[in-house]
Amino acid sequence: MLQFGHVDSAKNYWEAELTHPTLTEKFSVTLKGTSEGPEPSEELFCRTILADPDKLFLKCRDAFQHEFPTRAKGPFPSDWRKVFVLDGLFVPLHGDANAVWDICYFVKPAGRYFTAKFESDRVVQVLVDG
Repeated sequence: MLQFGHVDSAKNYWEAELTHPTLTEKFSVTLKGTSEGPEPSEELFCRTILADPDKLFLKCRDAFQHEFPTRAKGPFPSDWRKVFVLDGLFVPLHGDANAVWDICYFVKPAGRYFTAKFESDRVVQVLVDG
């Protein structure tokens, strides 16, 4: 885990590269934390949300379905793991699921990143990069 410092301490954050036994690729996790490291509540959020990658994807599925056909030029997959690759998780401040947080997937057929932005533990926006 690495700390990324800034002259403005409010902009400091921690980043880790993780693996999951059911996923094929490494992914990044970003946490605000303190100067000593991530807060226990942020670590708990991370462990809890990543415990079940299928359940996590379901939180984004409906929002991604709207963007997928025009970006990937095809139908939405029945098995998300064949098309979506978890790329990153931005953990909410203090691990509060009602705060702002996001999850990013690389979408192979689109060659783009789909990021679901959450507030109050629901998707409020999908950003497509790449």
